[in-house]
Amino acid sequence: MGSKPSISNMQHRSTNHTILRNSNPTPTTKISPDLIFDIFSRLPVKSLVRFRCLDKLCSTFIADQSFAAAHQPHPRPKPGLLISCPTQLQSAQTFFSADLNGGPATHCLTLPPRYSRYTTQSINGIVCMDFGLCATICNPSTKQAITLPLVCSKTATAASSTYFCVNSLGFDPVSKHYKVLNSWRNYQTNKTEYRVFTLGTQSWRLLHDGPPYYPQRESICLNGFIYFRSWVNLASMEGRKIAAMVAFDVQNETFRVIKIPIRAPHYVNTSCLIQLAGRLAIVDFQLDLKNQLSLWVLEDSWNVVWVRHHIALPSSWRKMNKDYFAVGTIATGEILLAPRCLVNPFYMFYYDLERSNLRWVQICGLPGFDSLDLSRNAVAVTGYEENILSLA
Repeated sequence: MGSKPSISNMQHRSTNHTILRNSNPTPTTKISPDLIFDIFSRLPVKSLVRFRCLDKLCSTFIADQSFAAAHQPHPRPKPGLLISCPTQLQSAQTFFSADLNGGPATHCLTLPPRYSRYTTQSINGIVCMDFGLCATICNPSTKQAITLPLVCSKTATAASSTYFCVNSLGFDPVSKHYKVLNSWRNYQTNKTEYRVFTLGTQSWRLLHDGPPYYPQRESICLNGFIYFRSWVNLASMEGRKIAAMVAFDVQNETFRVIKIPIRAPHYVNTSCLIQLAGRLAIVDFQLDLKNQLSLWVLEDSWNVVWVRHHIALPSSWRKMNKDYFAVGTIATGEILLAPRCLVNPFYMFYYDLERSNLRWVQICGLPGFDSLDLSRNAVAVTGYEENILSLA
């Protein structure tokens, strides 16, 4: 981390701006831009979002990327949950925020025109909605969203083959840049192409030397790397397809392939990727005969050392909570178990692996299960934190 950014270094700086006026119209009270910057950097996100409309200089401060990096609100907001679900007939996607301890959910924003194929886990409060040929980056805290340019024209021949066209979100902790990786196994060309889009730029860049695999619709970003599983090929080995873990270095834009244990789950429909104490882990959705979920943790990524753990659940879990799955971790380090379908009441479960302890909270205020429109009952949950980063 460098020194704290100063307003004097900002591109749109105004050194002598009148921000407050007395009732007397003749004299003016002037506050230095650096002091405004310091005051604003301590304010909560909700206040800053309102101040964007107050004054042009205020809006300039808040929208500047250096301000987002320096923002340290006091008191520090508590991490929470971000819950997304479709609207009627999947015509839009709605985001809600909720406290980790449960209680009422708060509506953040609703984004048309449709529900995404897949929404990434939150990275510093930012998520990516995957639509295949395009992607939408969303910051629920500021109620902003931007849709990236198409990877190729919708009328192009290649556009008819997007089943293995997946967008993943990554963050480089060194440069503080957010990037979207597009992985596309194209049936028309029989090649796998990779492109990257850096937030704040205008176009995709084609990458080289990526693995010739078939990307699955998932991803997680840890310590500057995007991880996702890809099928090595679509032919099965002894009746089972084999996947590999692809690691993409967000800063250097290079790829690495990591072998997955043969007994670990390879398919995204039966498992998911989470982070556990800063390490990559694969969690199986299937309970074994001992009422346990298997968890494979990548303890050493360079030497490819996977260690298997178990999540021991209560005996009543199999019958009562068969539709709950491990979907990530929360700020406390506990594993988050959530439904994939809207239910009423809506419970969340947290599992402490070290203490083998399971607790639950209830979230209120979400849409109810719709028996007449089953398409709107999908739900996705991820850990969440507020972020003033401007996407405009």
